[in-house]
Amino acid sequence: MNLHQRGTDLINQLKDHVLEVLRSHPDAGSGGKGILQEEVARRAGLHSMGSVELDHTCGEMLKLLQREGLVENQDGNGQDEKKKGWRLCKE
Repeated sequence: MNLHQRGTDLINQLKDHVLEVLRSHPDAGSGGKGILQEEVARRAGLHSMGSVELDHTCGEMLKLLQREGLVENQDGNGQDEKKKGWRLCKE
């Protein structure tokens, strides 16, 4: 496996991990009120690693999943992406 394939595989694993977090939360199911990105990141273990913040990594995975039609976000307080609730799309 070359480096590009390994990177793609890692991204797919992260997306699957974020989906698993959403599936395990009662408010993140389709039709639920959604959960904040920071809650997804915390539950996924992507909120921080030492002094490095990984919340943005979680946000990027959520955006990729949204483009794939697997998750959607609910309007939150203003334009702040982190204040929007994320939930699974109807299957």
